[in-house]
Amino acid sequence: MSRHHVVLVPGFFGFGSLGALTYFVGVRHTLIESFAADSLDVNVVEVPTLPTASIRHRAARVRETLAALAEAEPGPIHIVGHSTGGLDARLAIAPTASLPTPRKFRHHERLRTLVTVCTPHFGTPLASFFGSAAGSPLLRGLSWLLVSGLKHGQFPVRLGLRLGGWFTRADDALGFQPTLIDDFFREVIADFSAERRAELIAFIEGISADQSLVFQLTPAGCDLLNAGTADPDSLRYGSVVCRARKPRTADLLTLTRDPYTRTMHVLYALLHRIAGFSRDERLPEPVPAQRDVLERAFGKYPRPSWSDGIVPTLSQVWGEVIHASDADHLDVVGHYGSTRAGLRSSDWLPSRSGFDDAAFDALWRSVAHFIGEEARRPAILHRRNVGVERTELEPASARAPASNLHAERVTAVEQARQALKEVRVGPASQRSPRSSPKAPALRPGDRGADVN
Repeated sequence: MSRHHVVLVPGFFGFGSLGALTYFVGVRHTLIESFAADSLDVNVVEVPTLPTASIRHRAARVRETLAALAEAEPGPIHIVGHSTGGLDARLAIAPTASLPTPRKFRHHERLRTLVTVCTPHFGTPLASFFGSAAGSPLLRGLSWLLVSGLKHGQFPVRLGLRLGGWFTRADDALGFQPTLIDDFFREVIADFSAERRAELIAFIEGISADQSLVFQLTPAGCDLLNAGTADPDSLRYGSVVCRARKPRTADLLTLTRDPYTRTMHVLYALLHRIAGFSRDERLPEPVPAQRDVLERAFGKYPRPSWSDGIVPTLSQVWGEVIHASDADHLDVVGHYGSTRAGLRSSDWLPSRSGFDDAAFDALWRSVAHFIGEEARRPAILHRRNVGVERTELEPASARAPASNLHAERVTAVEQARQALKEVRVGPASQRSPRSSPKAPALRPGDRGADVN
């Protein structure tokens, strides 16, 4: 039997590797172990994508990878996309998609599964903010400053590197938890050669030059993508769906003394709040098979305000829900603070989700089991995927009464201001004595669930 190929596609700000810093931490290792336990010979590769370029350009990179792989080796192909990588993959394999690359992928019959992990199939309110008049200059301005410093500021760069290295060693001595900053200095900056500098400049310039992706991740942008992608009907779709713990003002009092962790938790609280501005009519209701899995995993039907801190939970549902878990957007690709030998990682988004090694293994074993289950079946030429009818329904917004139009005029900036106010003083539900009772905590067995 020919060996199978699994293609990993990174998401927004994604990279295969930057220096020794990797996007998918421990994912390849866990998948290969799981496939080996099922006696399945699998080759795992990653797509070198563009950080914030348009989905069309990112999808071209995916198509080029698939074409090269198909020409080099026989065997079925499976795709796993995290975050925006799931949208890139969907567009890359659409037979009718016109992409900016001369490479053609002509082996759609070899595609067997596509798994999306925390992918914004129906958009995210965060894109509406960062694509606004206030949000877009933040990304462009920060990118310009960083590139200018790296290109021209020899002394400030060296001084910054020395200070950064000193602070990294100091917070280790004080017992602070590893963070994104620690990872960056150890894996990217420690050996800041001319080659490493050029690599970092190219990555940041890619962000500054093309931010088309931001608009395309709005609910309106994803609605257009869903209307224009004709998915191969021989492919089996699965999705991993997550929700992150809702931040609380009291969290800042119980967090570590590490100022970086405190600052990042405030940022997480803002992101989580803005991501929660989803409207019911923008998120098609899951079909019964999808809904059952979500209710078993979370103990109740997800609210529109639930998210993984970046993407609304209900926006992540596509095809069969093969796993649902309490995790933030970056936990699922290994950035949750693992201390395992050989697979150590930092908690890039300190959400206090409780995600750990056991939860990570369970999630990626579910993905491997889904792929392995399909690998052992005869290829199906025509299938109707679970929940495909969700994109065939008229949007509820088209049927909304005129009285609801005022809500449409709430700008992304106003939403961000409201989120910042709530981070400072706490949500109204926490301040009011008449607040509704909190949802019961999930039982240990309910923290994550898969249907395999």
